[in-house]
Amino acid sequence: MATAKYPIQKVADNQEKGLSYKENFKRYNKAKASEFYLECIWILYAMIEDRTSSFLYYIGFTSEKKRSLVTGTKKIKKEIRDVLVMEQPNAKYKFDTLSGKLTRIKELLIWCKKDHEDLSDYQKALVKALQPVADNLEFNKALNYLETEWRDKRNQLTHSLFNKDPGAVVAELLPMVENGYVAARQLDATIREIKKSAIRSKFKIQ
Repeated sequence: MATAKYPIQKVADNQEKGLSYKENFKRYNKAKASEFYLECIWILYAMIEDRTSSFLYYIGFTSEKKRSLVTGTKKIKKEIRDVLVMEQPNAKYKFDTLSGKLTRIKELLIWCKKDHEDLSDYQKALVKALQPVADNLEFNKALNYLETEWRDKRNQLTHSLFNKDPGAVVAELLPMVENGYVAARQLDATIREIKKSAIRSKFKIQ
């Protein structure tokens, strides 16, 4: 993710982050009530970007300083590369795009369901935290929807809105808003559970 040339002030702490969520979902509800569905989709996209980053952060994959980068804790970084089967030195982590984060989360859920003979303590903690997620059918349904249909249609609306038939666009908007909201909330609820594992603090991940 590129550094902003003209940065907008960030929230200072978790309390301000909570207020930001509250304020943005006030805006979301007003937009939906007024049938401004494109604004709703934009807000949902921002939430999904944030929540997927939080997913990877709470399991210790990303940096304390910048969540689009891998952790700076060398031992954990090596174990992450083993989990993701990143054998090439220049292999990308893909933590800086929504598509990359969704793909990595799906890979993690597949990994934690495999039979493993030799795992580190950190990797065992990952399995323990992620196994319930991997077994959660509703979460997997939400993840698949966000990774495929929702993200693809959102990209079409963002990058080629004026090349789409207006009637066809209108027909797509409300289902995208409603289904995207359900999927985003499912993602949020799952991350709240993952956070309870306290993996970052247990392994002193930076």
